[in-house]
Amino acid sequence: MSKIKIPFIGSLIESLSAEFKDKIKPIPGSVLRCDLAGGANFLGGSLCHTGIYLGDDRIVEITKVGRKGVAKVHIVDPSDFLNGKGTNFVRTGINIYVATDGEGHALGGEDIAKRALDYRVAHRSRGTYDLIDNNCHTFSVRCVSGVEPGEAQLTERDIESALKEKFGCSRVTWEPTGFSTVSLSFDDDND
Repeated sequence: MSKIKIPFIGSLIESLSAEFKDKIKPIPGSVLRCDLAGGANFLGGSLCHTGIYLGDDRIVEITKVGRKGVAKVHIVDPSDFLNGKGTNFVRTGINIYVATDGEGHALGGEDIAKRALDYRVAHRSRGTYDLIDNNCHTFSVRCVSGVEPGEAQLTERDIESALKEKFGCSRVTWEPTGFSTVSLSFDDDND
């Protein structure tokens, strides 16, 4: 029997139930996720935004900015990651989730965090943002695997595959982090 998924209702229930779950602290190099468009179902996954956790409440993300859709790689705090401050996308997430091994251990590593930071320095502006070829999932897979993905990365399922391969785990789950939605007003544009 197939499961019926009502995008906004399902996402809201998931977000509310996350308030009662144990929170998992991400480690540097963890992949973080928040919902877009209420977490609507898309190609077998939910519409979501992803980025790489650096530590100290800093997240590297690639987003679309401006009318021309420039792809910008920058560092944000958890609140700006959730609300998409300064981008063209409205994010509807209530919680930030971290990729885990299914047993409550955040997946990540210093090598992933370093690749994300190095990528930000080398490619602050990464051409035109493209939902197929130059998006947040492609960025996250690139940071996890260390190589340019050979095909489009469209959902969190693509990221889960890269994490399973890197860490040798049989499953990846997304668990709530407990990050606050109150902005820390961190902005790396001034550095």
